[in-house]
Amino acid sequence: MESVQMGTILQKRSSGMTEQQWIVLLEELEKNGLFLVIQSHNPCITKSPTGGFIPIPSKNDQFHLYSSEELIQKGLHVGHHLLSKAEALEKHPF
Repeated sequence: MESVQMGTILQKRSSGMTEQQWIVLLEELEKNGLFLVIQSHNPCITKSPTGGFIPIPSKNDQFHLYSSEELIQKGLHVGHHLLSKAEALEKHPF
């Protein structure tokens, strides 16, 4: 997921930062070779602004920063990800 797409999603999950602030933060992470992966305990039932469905926010969301090498080792493509916990456990051992 690109930083602009993830920034849009994160703004809806958090009231502390604007969408643009999230985008800038994610772009800075990318410049340093880091990517955000969010694991949510909720099922994928919210429509994503970029198409498809994403997990609705959960108090138990887990945020991880991974390098591109770590993402590939976990079977994910290089980029930001938002996964339901069930999906993450089935496909990607964290």
